[in-house]
Amino acid sequence: MQELLKEMREKGEYDYYAWPGGYPLFYTTEDGGILCPKCCNENKELLNDESDRQWYVIAYEVNLEDGELYCDHCYEKIESAYL
Repeated sequence: MQELLKEMREKGEYDYYAWPGGYPLFYTTEDGGILCPKCCNENKELLNDESDRQWYVIAYEVNLEDGELYCDHCYEKIESAYL
């Protein structure tokens, strides 16, 4: 996982979906916040600053079944794969 996250950081583009499968992704910040891919891509200059815990992305995950998952920045619902 960390290798792919490093790759996304380097290319400056955060994926919306996991491949194969097309499952919706979300990103977790160091302070435990949740970000949608849109906010990651619109604020990518902030995501590499390790001293800013509320923006520094440390992981990504597939949203399989959480129908109530929202982005902590834009408050939009993050799509669920199965709900």
